[in-house]
Amino acid sequence: MNNPEQPVGDSSKPALQLITNPSLEDYLRERLANIREKLPILARALTEAGVCHVRINYDGCGDSGCIETIEYTDRDGKPVEAVEFKQLSEEELMDLFYDLTQARQPGWENCDGAYGEFRWDISTDSLHHQHNERFTDYDTTEVEGL
Repeated sequence: MNNPEQPVGDSSKPALQLITNPSLEDYLRERLANIREKLPILARALTEAGVCHVRINYDGCGDSGCIETIEYTDRDGKPVEAVEFKQLSEEELMDLFYDLTQARQPGWENCDGAYGEFRWDISTDSLHHQHNERFTDYDTTEVEGL
């Protein structure tokens, strides 16, 4: 599997943000190790179920967030019904992608929040992650006198 810590197109910069809390760094490192261990297991289960592509959308703001949708498609792009997989459940898949989102973008659910999408092509062993940060912006104009 492609390195989940590296963004597509820029291999010189790690996707993990600078974190200054050692216990949080340990937690995120453990989450990434868990993802690396379980994602290949999940890929085999999805392949057995006829799934070639998975699309996962998430959205968050105001200190909460969730995975909005998970779509499974076959080799021809036709939808595959969500099924319970032998090795991992859909809930476990969601947990893995929550962990990956948190490891790559800590605090994605805070303030104005963020939203994004994972596109996992199991047949080519590639994972694309697009993450979009929201923010509040303003312009100020001050005038004194006439």
